[in-house]
Amino acid sequence: MADFPQRWDRVALGRDLALVAAGTAGMLLLADSWDWPFLAVTAALAVSAATFVILRHLPPRQPAPAALADGPAAMVETDAVLAAAPRAVLDALSAPVLVLDEDRRILLANLAARDLLGPEIESRSLLSVLRQPPLLAALEILGSGERSAPFDLAEINGHALAAELVPVEGQPSLGPGRAASLIVFHDVSGLKRAESLRSDFVANVSHELKTPLATLIGFLETLKGPARNDEQARARFIDIMLAEAQRMSRIVADLLSLSRIELNEFQPPEGRANLKRIAGSVIDGLGLKAKERGIVLRLSAPDSVPDIPGDADELTQVLQNLVDNALKYSRDQALVTVELSLITEPALLRLNLPQQRGAPAAIALSVRDQGPGIAREHIPRLTERFYRVDNARSREMGGTGLGLAIVKHIINRHRGRLEIQSVLGQGSVFTIYLPMDSLPAAPAPVAS
Repeated sequence: MADFPQRWDRVALGRDLALVAAGTAGMLLLADSWDWPFLAVTAALAVSAATFVILRHLPPRQPAPAALADGPAAMVETDAVLAAAPRAVLDALSAPVLVLDEDRRILLANLAARDLLGPEIESRSLLSVLRQPPLLAALEILGSGERSAPFDLAEINGHALAAELVPVEGQPSLGPGRAASLIVFHDVSGLKRAESLRSDFVANVSHELKTPLATLIGFLETLKGPARNDEQARARFIDIMLAEAQRMSRIVADLLSLSRIELNEFQPPEGRANLKRIAGSVIDGLGLKAKERGIVLRLSAPDSVPDIPGDADELTQVLQNLVDNALKYSRDQALVTVELSLITEPALLRLNLPQQRGAPAAIALSVRDQGPGIAREHIPRLTERFYRVDNARSREMGGTGLGLAIVKHIINRHRGRLEIQSVLGQGSVFTIYLPMDSLPAAPAPVAS
């Protein structure tokens, strides 16, 4: 019973709680009426009294273990435990964080900061790790007792960063010195990239619409002035104006389509689509255009192609854009081939759909042309908005520069991948890989 003082004295506690209950009951019996204000006051008094009794009978706090209470070794162990706590918390943060002492020496760097700036930065001077004038200026402001606003830094190891300085009270447990300030870095690379893309997009749209608008205004002014009574010039000008107006209409339609696709890009499609049926429909629709130039459109596909998860309208738009591009850039009397194949080999699935590890199978759809080919340096940028290898030829053929951007975003929504291969003077192959949700059925045995 040596630990009896640490236990509850249940007899005394029960006695005192019984007295509280009896007092409350006596108040209720002696009252003339039990209106709600009286009941509320009585309940409050009873709760307060019971709380006081319970706190009065709490056992005393246990003494600290000897290992932590006495001696230099116990103090070192305590400091080690306290030092590990802030490090564990800061290492769990995704943002890089540095803790500095009064001499601007790095007391502590979390895991993200060590990944960004190097593994051996602790105990070093900040000046030897980062030479950033805005950061030093902010430290001077902080040293004068003021707090600086967040500021941008020059790019560090490919990352665009913003930093924020926070003063902290001295913490001996963080290291041999006392913490004086905390630097938090924010990776704003994505924001900077989005701002750049937005700016480029606005500039490109303005440029694409400016040219046909300037053409329309010029011809309208000519028709209003010198060519007012020139019937032959008027007919020719009207044809040109109609072509420019149609070009603007195509640009606006493609921009609206691209905006709608980007809005739904992270929502997987819910329907089912059959690529063989879609390919046949697209080839039938573009057959007349191909025939005018003597181009042969050929479909090569297995006898049975299973349905895949996908939006049939969007996949039709993908194939229309790819086949239409093949027709535009192929020479006359050429061959354009649309080929479908099934992929079930695990190694090929990992190679062609590295982000879809769980896909049991995939469909590869290739569009092969016999055009002039595309130089290697242009291929990575082909899916950018308004990017053209040959601006004049693309505009002459009615292109908006948005077709492959639309293809890329639709394929992304379907969790697929677009691959572009090209050889100058021989032609190009555009291949899309789309995951299937089940293995294709084995072909039925042929009856003897």
